[in-house]
Amino acid sequence: MYKNRSFGQKLILFTTVMLFISSAIVGGCSYLVARNALIEKGKTILQNGVKSALILIDEMNKDVENGSITLEEAQENIKLHLLGPLNEDGTRQINSPVDFGENGYYIIYSTSGVEIMHPNLEGENVWHFKDKANKNRPFYLVQDKIKKAQSGGGFTEYTWEYPNSNELGKKIVYSELDPNWGWVVTAGSYISDFDKAALIILQITVITMIAVIILGFLFARVYINSITKPLTVVVDAMKSVEEGSYGIVPQFEVYDEIGNLIHGFNTMVQAIDTAQKDLIQKDDQLLQYAYYDQLSGLPNSYYFKKHVSERLAHLNNNAAMLLIDIKDFNIINSIYSTTYGDQIIAHLGKKVIDMKSDDSFVARIGGNEFVVWIEDVNENQISDILSNILEEFKLSLRASKFINHIDFYTSLVIVDSTNLDFEDIYKKASTALQYSKSSKNMEITKYEDEMYAQLEKESKITSLAELAIHSNEFLVYYQEKVDVTTQKVVGVESLSRWYSKELGFVSPAEFIPVLHKSNLMILFTNMVLRKVVDDIEKIYSLYGEDVSVSINISPISFFSDNFVSSLQSLIESSKIKASSIVLEITEDVFISDFEVLQAKILELKNLGVKISLDDFGTGYSSLNYLSKIQFDEIKVDKSFVDNVHLDETAYSLFDAIVKIAKSLNCNVVAEGVETAEQVKVIEKSGCNIIQGYIYSKPKPL
Repeated sequence: MYKNRSFGQKLILFTTVMLFISSAIVGGCSYLVARNALIEKGKTILQNGVKSALILIDEMNKDVENGSITLEEAQENIKLHLLGPLNEDGTRQINSPVDFGENGYYIIYSTSGVEIMHPNLEGENVWHFKDKANKNRPFYLVQDKIKKAQSGGGFTEYTWEYPNSNELGKKIVYSELDPNWGWVVTAGSYISDFDKAALIILQITVITMIAVIILGFLFARVYINSITKPLTVVVDAMKSVEEGSYGIVPQFEVYDEIGNLIHGFNTMVQAIDTAQKDLIQKDDQLLQYAYYDQLSGLPNSYYFKKHVSERLAHLNNNAAMLLIDIKDFNIINSIYSTTYGDQIIAHLGKKVIDMKSDDSFVARIGGNEFVVWIEDVNENQISDILSNILEEFKLSLRASKFINHIDFYTSLVIVDSTNLDFEDIYKKASTALQYSKSSKNMEITKYEDEMYAQLEKESKITSLAELAIHSNEFLVYYQEKVDVTTQKVVGVESLSRWYSKELGFVSPAEFIPVLHKSNLMILFTNMVLRKVVDDIEKIYSLYGEDVSVSINISPISFFSDNFVSSLQSLIESSKIKASSIVLEITEDVFISDFEVLQAKILELKNLGVKISLDDFGTGYSSLNYLSKIQFDEIKVDKSFVDNVHLDETAYSLFDAIVKIAKSLNCNVVAEGVETAEQVKVIEKSGCNIIQGYIYSKPKPL
C-alpha cells in the first residue's frame, strides 16, 4: 500500500513520522533529563537540610553545656525552628525554615523508633511502620532510616500517604544521626514535589508534538525545506540540555509547526532554567543558614572553624586567635531580659560587619563570645587592633543608648607553628579567657601553659559547689566592726568559709567566681541568709541587741524578682529586727538601669534593712550616683587603706572619701585595717568604724 502512494503522500507521511519521532525524542529526553536533574537537586536539598539541622543542634547543645539554656528548652527550640509550634492536640504545624517542596518536612526519631518530632505522630513508637505499597515483602521504613543514619547517613525511598490525604506517593528521605543527643534527624519529601516542573515540561512537549503532527500533515509540502534547519537546531539544543546547558533556540521567521516546536522547546528550557535558578537560590539560603549566625549576621562557629583550618594549611607567617567575651552578660540578661541581651549581640554584630577589614575574620561562636582570627601581625599590633575594636564597641553601644557599663574580657593565642590544629588553638584561647574571667583581668590575657592547672582546680570546685551548699559544708564566720572612739563592737560582717572534704580549705576568691558562673549564686545567698538569721540571737547575746549584721549580696541575687519578698518572709518568720540587717552590695549593681536600682533599694529600706556600699572606689560608682541613693554606710576598700599611714597622697584620698560620705549622712567603715599606725591616721580623718585584723579575724561564733 505504501508503494502505491504518491511521492507527496510519502513525503507527508515520512515528514509526519519524522516529526513524531523528533518530537518524542526531544520531549522524552528533555523530560527525563529535567526530572533526573530536579530529583537529584531535591536530594541535595534534603541532605543539606539535615546537615544544617545538625549544625543548629550542635550550636544549641553548646548553649546547654555553657548553661545559658536547659536541655529541654534547647530541644523544644529545635522542634519549633525545624517544624513548627506544638498545638493543643499534640500536632505541629509544618513551618520548615527550608523549602523541601509542597509536602516536605523534617522528622526526628530516637534510635528506638519513637517519633521525637512529627506533624501528627509525635511521641509514638513507629519502629514497625511498613511501606504502604509493598505488602507481600514488608519494608520497615523507620528501621531503614535509623540504620542508615547510624551508618553515617543515607537515603530511604518508600511509599506513603500524602499529608492530610489517603493518596499514596513515592517518598524519599535523607537520615543522619546527631552525635549530641542521639537523635535521628531526617528530611523528606515526595518525588512529585521535585519533578512537578518536569511534568509541566512533558505536558508542553506533548501539546507541541500534537500540534506539530497536525500541522505537518497540512503544510509538509510547502514548508518541507524550512523544516530541516530548525529541527537540526532543536536537536542540537536538546543535546545541550542533556549536557546541562539550558540555552533557548533563536526564533525563526516561521509560524507553523516548527515555530510552535521552537516556542515549546524554549518554554521547556526556560522552565528548566527557572527551576535550576530556584534550586541555586535555595542552596544559597542553606549556605547562609549553615554558615552564619542568624542573630548577629556574623559567621558562626562552624564557618569559623572551617576558615581557620583552611588557613592553617597554608600559613606562612604568625597568626593570632582572639576571644572577646562580654563581661557580666548573665547579669545583663537577668536584669534587662534576654531580649535586651540579644539586641546588644545584634548591634555588635552589625558594628563588626561595618568595620571589618580584609586582614581579619570575626565570628560569633557563643552566647556572648566573639572570636577574631588575624594573620601577619605581632603582639603590639594585636593590642592596638583589639583596643580599637573594643573602643568602637563601647562608643557604639553608648551612642545607641545601651547601658553605659559594658566591658569585655579578652584572651590571645599566638600561632607561630602549623603543627597546631584548630582544636588545640581554640582550647588554649578558651583556657586563657576562663583565666581572665577568674582573675577579673580586663587586659588581654595571653595563654600560658600553667593556666590549665588553675582551671582544672576551678572545674573541680564547680563540680563540688552545689553539693557543698546542700550538705552544709559552707560555714559562716563573723568579723567585728569596732567603733574606735568607744572600743565597742558595733557590727559584724558575715563571711563564708568552705572546708571541702575533697579539696580542703577553698578560698572565697576561688569559690565565689565559680558560684557566679555556675548560676548557683542565688541558692548560695539564700543559704547564707538563713544561716545568719539563725545566728542572730547568739550574736545579740555576745555583742548586745544594737549590733548590726552585714551580709554580702551579689548583683544577680539583689536583682532577682523574689529577693525582697524572700528576705521579708525570712525576717518575719525569725522575728528578728530588720534594722539589724545590713546588706552589703558592691559597685557592680550600677551596671543596672539607675531607676531600677533606686526602686530596689527603696523597697529594702521600706522593709527596714540598711544598705551598705562595699569596696567603694573599685568599680562603677560616681558622686552622681552616691548623691541620688541614700546609702546607710560606705565601706572604703582595703586598697585605699593599705598606705594611708605612709603616703600623704593616699591619706588625702582617704580623707576626701570620708568627707564625701559624711556629707551624704553615711557611716564610714575602713576595711582591711591591720596596724595601730593605720588606726591612728584613720581616726584622724573622722572615720571611727574600723574592720580588720587589728581587732579581729573572721571567726565562727
